[in-house]
Amino acid sequence: MKKEYYTTEEITKGIDGLLPIKEVTLRNLRQKRKIKYTRLAGECIYKKEWIQEYLDRNEVQPIAG
Repeated sequence: MKKEYYTTEEITKGIDGLLPIKEVTLRNLRQKRKIKYTRLAGECIYKKEWIQEYLDRNEVQPIAG
């Protein structure tokens, strides 16, 4: 069964082929409301698709040469 939600600790270690994201970076993104998350029992949890959406929105395209 595929896991749906990941903890901050899991995200900082990298999940399902995604590079790890530092805890301080996740905190800053949450505070600036730039990334989706859910709070459960006082802990922030994330869906992989929410992390991927953030990465996709911030993708930088190369300049055509």
